[in-house]
Formats: sequence, C-alpha cells, structure tokens
Amino acid sequence: MNVESMEVKQPRGRPRSEEVDHGIHEAVLDTIARAGIAAVSIEGVATLAGVGKASIYRRFNSKDELIVASLIYMGEQNLPLPVAGTARDQLIALLTGLRQKMSHTREGRIMLAVVGSGHENPELATLVFERIVMKRRDALRKLIEEGIASGEFESTIEVNTAVSTLVGSMIYLGMWSTQKSVDAARTEEVVDMVTCRR
Repeated sequence: MNVESMEVKQPRGRPRSEEVDHGIHEAVLDTIARAGIAAVSIEGVATLAGVGKASIYRRFNSKDELIVASLIYMGEQNLPLPVAGTARDQLIALLTGLRQKMSHTREGRIMLAVVGSGHENPELATLVFERIVMKRRDALRKLIEEGIASGEFESTIEVNTAVSTLVGSMIYLGMWSTQKSVDAARTEEVVDMVTCRR
C-alpha cells in the first residue's frame, strides 16, 4: 500500500450523508478500541454502522483507507482546546490532556492499538504519525520554543529531544496510571525537569 495514494474517494452524484459518514467512522473506532486494528472488516463496520457495504465502498477504495480516514476524523474531533497563560502553563495543559487520554479514553486505546500494529502495517502507522501525531508534536514544539524565547526555559534545550521525552513520559504515565507509584508523578515536575525551568 502506497501511503501517498491513500486518498478518500471524492463523492459522485448526490451529496453524501454526514450522518452516514459519522456512523461509519464511529463503527471503525469502536472496533479498534475494543479489539484492535486487525478486527476491522468492511462487513463488520457496515453492520455496526447500520449501512450497506456499498455505502462504504463508495467512499473508500480499501479497508486501510477506511481506517486512515477514521483515525483522521478522530484527530479532528479531539483537537486540544487553547489554554491561556505562560508557555509552561500551556505545555502542562496539553500534556495533562494527553496523559488523561492514554489512561481513560477510547482515543487512548485506539492510539495504543495503532502503535501496537506498527510492525504489521508500518505504512498505516506512518500515515497516522504524519496526519495526527505530528500536529500534536508541532504544538508542543512551538510552546517549548516560546518558553526558550521568553526565558522560561533554558536556551540549551534540544527541542526535538524534549518533545519526544515529554510525549513518551505522558504515554507511560497514562498507560500505568493504575499503579500508585507511577500515578504519583506530577506532570508539572516532568515538564520542569525536561525543560530545565529557570
């Protein structure tokens, strides 16, 4: 499968129903959250969404395209809300949201399923990274750069390393939130340690 060729079909004839689109995407996401990427099938999605298989095939060329479109849909529905305050305040808010999603939400289960399937379907994982994860990374990168420019954070920080460390820490803390020794770690402390806050 060529990542660059994964484009959703353009609608032909009468306009597509947004309600049907929503139902299809939600069925895909529910399936992934419950049983993983491999459990997604056109027939199963059609049944859950209450539509015919033809409705899905009119929209997508393949199951992989269907999954990608649904993951992009999820990313667009769950964009983090802007937070006022310093770069540190906004960074903590974004990372706290990520941590909570990884431990308590369907989106967290879905992202873990996508990461877990990376070896079996690396092209799908790459597209998810480029279309969803990179947007979140860019937001974090911008905040760290703002913090460096304002003097909140040390100027010697390597921004890419800081972003990866912060994201990785939040995923770990979210995944193991049921363990008291892990959940006791405060997001603020992680941020201050990584950014060498002044």
